[in-house]
Order: sequence, then structure tokens, then C-alpha cells
Amino acid sequence: MYGKITLLFLFAFALVLSGCNAPAATTFAAQPVPGGKHIIGYYPSWSAGRGSFVKDIPAAKITHINYAFSNVSSGGECILGDPAADVERVYSAEESVNGKADSDKNPFNGNFNQLLQLKQKYPHLQIFISLGGWTWSSNFSNAAKDDASRKAFVKSCADLYLVKYKGVFDGIDVDWEYPVNGGLEPGKAEDRENFTALLAEFRAQLDELGKTDGKHYLLTIAAPIGPATMKNMELDKIAQTLDWINIMAYDFHGTWDNVTNFNAPLFSTPNDPGDSSLNVNAAVDNYLKSGVPANKLVLGVPFYGRGWANVGADDDGLYQPASGAANGTWEAGSFDYNDLAAHYLPAYTRRWNDNAKVPWLYNSETKIFVSYDDAESLSAKAGYVKDQGLAGVMIWELSAGDESLIDALHTGLQAGGPPMPTPTAKVMSPRPFEAELHRVSGIKIDGKLDDWSAEPTFVLDDESRVVYKLNPKSWNGPQDFSAQVWAGWSEEGLYFAVKVTDDIHVQTNADTDLWHGDHVELQFDTDLERDYNEPGMNNDDYQIGISVGDFDKVPPAAFAWSNGAGVASPLTDIQQAQVKTDDGYIVEIFVPKSVLEGIQLEEGASFGMNVSPSDTDNVSEGQKVMLSTSPTRTYADPRTFGKITLVK
Repeated sequence: MYGKITLLFLFAFALVLSGCNAPAATTFAAQPVPGGKHIIGYYPSWSAGRGSFVKDIPAAKITHINYAFSNVSSGGECILGDPAADVERVYSAEESVNGKADSDKNPFNGNFNQLLQLKQKYPHLQIFISLGGWTWSSNFSNAAKDDASRKAFVKSCADLYLVKYKGVFDGIDVDWEYPVNGGLEPGKAEDRENFTALLAEFRAQLDELGKTDGKHYLLTIAAPIGPATMKNMELDKIAQTLDWINIMAYDFHGTWDNVTNFNAPLFSTPNDPGDSSLNVNAAVDNYLKSGVPANKLVLGVPFYGRGWANVGADDDGLYQPASGAANGTWEAGSFDYNDLAAHYLPAYTRRWNDNAKVPWLYNSETKIFVSYDDAESLSAKAGYVKDQGLAGVMIWELSAGDESLIDALHTGLQAGGPPMPTPTAKVMSPRPFEAELHRVSGIKIDGKLDDWSAEPTFVLDDESRVVYKLNPKSWNGPQDFSAQVWAGWSEEGLYFAVKVTDDIHVQTNADTDLWHGDHVELQFDTDLERDYNEPGMNNDDYQIGISVGDFDKVPPAAFAWSNGAGVASPLTDIQQAQVKTDDGYIVEIFVPKSVLEGIQLEEGASFGMNVSPSDTDNVSEGQKVMLSTSPTRTYADPRTFGKITLVK
């Protein structure tokens, strides 16, 4: 009798520890994914609060779930991101995977218990805990700083998610956004090597724990699409450590751009006004060229779209100026697919771009433009995964879409994708101007012109040099706004002096957005041959903004914006000096070789360059006029940069 009672007690206790509310659940078979590929779906902790529960996940049709997110503490430890959602919420029978209400006798409830129930129902399913994400990445740099901190951080993650909540998770997905720079907060230069070491420490500790538990714990990362951010990771090294890399192949464009574009184009388009490297195929190619095997790359796809407001009707809103974000589903500018299907598709015109292989929506009455993915585009991307031999598809995120989108992924993985674009012959268009820069010496950066020759290199004082006007009457002649530019070179860097005539000088901030005041923009193209046929900015092009401040409370500043040679950020290596004059100001600038990646500072070298002073008279109106050395200058087309040759 005693033995039977003991056995019953142990059995009941085991059920409680497992998070179950009932004896062994009925199991369901997976629907095989074509080609044995992965289909990985992110499920954010906040989904249940929006009415999308774990039980609603079409688990038979996917292989993995990335649960987002774990937080990283300031002390360098893994901590629950949202304890109320993760382990505390008590699910009703109607909300629960197993159809039974949660019990307060369970060791934990919340999403973790629901995920455990889902795994019991679908034994093929594996679940990751995703660490960090966009909002919670600021403490990674400190956690990865040295061997001791890495060991402590990794142990805290394993202890919390693989020991305390054992059985829920099968691996760890590291979403550090991003090492060095490019995220909400800047990191450190040493993050690049420290990230490699951190992942190696994860692999070592997970393997050790796996020996005890008799399983292989998976290790992956979420990785960026921008060439500048990719350079901050040792991709060839970390690929050897990871099971695979999830490429976040979306947000190529969004409402941070003032011209509409595609959120996640598969291929580039001939008339894309933006960076020609911002498309899925180019991003994948960059990873392959960086030494990552195709079978370790998982392609991320969006179950959401990006929407702009106040968009003109030309070309049904595509590549048109916009002013801000449209009201989204949960936040401005972002639309869940389910929301688009229910409320926008019936009233908006759907268009398809056969180059980019993605659709868009436009309504001329509301003037809203939305770039998104649907079943047709997702099938094309999944087919691309098959054709390129990639490991699978990752979804951000499951609650934003429906099962039809996952069915489309299966279809594409089975059938294959569209043909790769045929390369077009280069058209060697002439540059808008050519100029020689002479070697200089003895230039003192003091805001004066006495070190320079009498004749400027460029004179910007007539209508042909006006490349932007807020309205037809914004430029009232050289007395309103004009400039003389001196430029030279040495083996140490490039020198500039800009004498600006400006009747009203305005600059309100020394931050990355210098457009709210007067500044000088320097544009560089380090690969002239390549960009004769490339309409958009790419990873050999960059732009630097120089502000003299307001000569009072706002200090001078230098920032890299579109920066193919590095991350967009403040440029502390640049030297500048400015002097206020009776009719404007003089700014002298030294751009050192360390900033000019890709430019050879030697006699006979050539590269693309523009110098473009910008004028603001009223902060509320923004930029009023821009002058440029190039009469055809545009923000994002290196073909409009002049050809510069360095001479004695």
C-alpha cells in the first residue's frame, strides 16, 4: 500500500514539474517541410495580449519557434523579459493549448507553460529563447567584454532557460542588435571580436550541458542586412560556431526614408532611388562572400508591411516623396498582414513589381502607400531559398500573419523560385563634372583662408548650382546663399575650406539629423567603375555632414550618414574650425585617411565627390536651399558625384 501511494505521489509530482495539467497529451504529426528546410517563426511575448495565443500557432507546418525576448541585465545576466507574460499569466481553458485552465499548482504558467504544452502536442517542434532584440541589446557589450563576463553571462542564460525551465527550450538565439554600432545605443570597437568569443562560450557551455542532458542544444543568431553592420561581425568565424544564422531580411526601407520604397524586395529594380545593395539577394550574396556557407543561412521574411503618409499618386505611390508614417496596426508605419488583408486590401489598389517580386498597396484618396509581403511574394522568397541552397525561412512574426502565408512558404520550398535577374551591360555615363585636387601642405585648421590659394576650387553662386529649393522663390541670389570651396589633399587626408554667404544662419542641434539647420555635406564614391551603372548608394559610398553649430550654444559637429565604409555615427576624427563673418561664415575641415576608407591618397588616384552646402532660414520649414558642385546632385545616386583626380 505504501509503495503504491509513493508511486502515485511521484507520478503526480512529475506531472506538475512538467507543467502539464493532464496525463500525456495526444500528439500530432508534423506536415513535412519540403526539402527538409527549417521554417522558424518568432512568437513575441506580447502576442497573447493582442489576442494571438500559443494555441493559434500552426505548429504542424513549422519546425522551430523563437520566443522573443529575454532581457539582458545591466549586470550582464539573462533575466526574464516580461515575467507576467512569460511565466505568470493564468490561461483559461479557451486560451490554452491543451484546452484546460492553468493551475496555480504548476511550477510556472504563462507563455512558457503554453509552449511546453505545444511541444507535447507536436513532438517535432523545437523552441529557442531569443535574447535581446532591438530594445534590449544595450547590455550585450558589457556582458561580452572579457572572458569572466562572458562565462558568467552564458551560465546565467543556461541556468535560467535550460535548467530552471528545463524542457521548454531547445536552444538559444542571440539577437544582439548590434555589435559596435547601429542599434539603439552604440557599442564598442572591441565588440566585433568579443561577439565571436561570446558565441564560442555559448557553444562550449551548451555542449557541456548537452552531455549531461543527452541532447544537442541549438545556437543561432539574428543577423543584420546592412553591409556596414555586417562588417562588425567576424562572420566566417562565427558561422563555424552556430547551427545557423537568421538573416533579418526586412526593413530595407521604412518611414525613416522620406521617399517610398519596398520593405523587403527580393531583387533590385532598375529605377530604385535608394541603395542598390538593399535587397534580399544582395544581402544573401554579402553573407556568402563573407564566408558563411549557404546551408547555414536562414532567410528572414516579414509578416508585416511598412506604410507612408501623404504620398503623391504618380506611379501609384512607388518611389514618391512622403511626409511621415501612416497610422499602423500597433505602431505608426507598421502594418500586420492580417490587418492589411482585413481592412486595406478591399479598399486599396494592389500593385506588383516584377523586378522586386513584391506587392504594394496605394490609395489616392488617403494618400497612403504600404509595402508588404503576401502569399505570392513569400512563395517567391521560399523558392529562392530552395534554389540557392539556403537552410530555410524565418518569420517575423507569427501573430502578424495567417496560415495561408505559411502554406505559401511550403509551396515555394517545393516548387522553387523565379529566375535570377539577367545582368545588364554597363552604360558608362559621364560624370556631371571632373576636377583636379592639388596636393597641399601647411594647412592650419583655424577657420581662416590665408593658407589657401587665392582662387577657390569651386564657386557655387548661380542658379545652375541650386540642386534643391523648398519652393520656387527659396533662392534669391548669391547674397541670399552662395559658397566658395577650396579643396586639397595630402597623404594624411583631404582638406576643405568653405566660405559661405548666408543672410540668416540657423542650426538648432548637434546630432545626427543636421537637416534642421545649416550644414555642409561631403559625398564620396570610392569605386567609380562600379557606380557608373549603380543608381543607388552601396557599401563603397558614404556621406558626411559638417555643421558649424550656431556660434553660441550649439557646438559644431560631424556625422556620417549613409556610410558604406562604416556605421552611420558621429565622426570624432574629423577636425574642423569655423569663424563667423559679416555675411556668413567660414568652415575649415580636415578629413583624415582613417575616415576615407577606400580612397587612395596618392597622385593619379580618382574617386567620386560632391561638396554641397545647405541652408535653413526657418526651423519649422526645414531645408530651404542646397547648392552643390554637381548640378545633378541627388541624395542617393553616386552617378551624380563628380570625378576627382589627385594631382601635384
